Amino acid sequence: MNVLPIVVLYNVDFYETNVYRTLLSHFQGERILIYENSPEPQNQCYETETILYHHDSSNGGVSAAYNYGATIAKQYGDVDAILLLDEDTRFEPDYLTVLQTAIEIHPDIKLFVPQVLYAGDQPFSPISRGIHKHRGALLGEGLYSLNDYLPVNSGACIRIAAFEKAGGYNPEIRLDFADFDFFSRLAVHDDRFYRVDSVARQSFSNEEKQLDRLFRRYKFYIEGARVARRNPLIRNMVTIEVMRHTLALTARTRRWRFINYLIQKFR
Repeated sequence: MNVLPIVVLYNVDFYETNVYRTLLSHFQGERILIYENSPEPQNQCYETETILYHHDSSNGGVSAAYNYGATIAKQYGDVDAILLLDEDTRFEPDYLTVLQTAIEIHPDIKLFVPQVLYAGDQPFSPISRGIHKHRGALLGEGLYSLNDYLPVNSGACIRIAAFEKAGGYNPEIRLDFADFDFFSRLAVHDDRFYRVDSVARQSFSNEEKQLDRLFRRYKFYIEGARVARRNPLIRNMVTIEVMRHTLALTARTRRWRFINYLIQKFR
């Protein structure tokens, strides 16, 4: 089973990322796609026979990156699945090996994901779809349903045929909620996913304290939420997540700016 990792970068050096240091540096010589959304092609220097590089100055986000990666993977002919990777995620060094073993043992399963933690040992992904449940779920290795849980992008490995059947990622959703939208549509065709025996840890760049920068990021967040809410499969889930995030930002900054913007734009 051949897997093509897709790394999405924005204004960061590939060799300085968590995903390279903890995972990809252990698999030198394997094919990797670097998809850079930065204004300038700062990582083009790393392109080799095995490292494919693509620069998207328009910043199409993760959706454009994963759709492009799936197309490239299919062109290779010998690649069966794509591995979605975020620059900020730290993986166990043998994750690719563990993943490939799980894929071979379960040929009928289309989607494989790790347990993702943040802030120490707090569960981050998969995320419970239940309205009254906690956001992150701590799951053991095994088979689960996308009707009960949705994983985040980073660390998810999906067979190309299933990716195409689900229609790929929605290019209108550049970042936030792209994963909820895609995996909910995938569930219509096959709701099963396998939580492999590996744990990843997510770091966040959301510790920003400058109000203007927080607000710019929030507007980008609402942009994705507005498009994702068109998907009836996740409409309620998106609404709940937006309300939770907005209230958290309001409490953190003690400003009504976020709630006012929500009232104006999130309709």
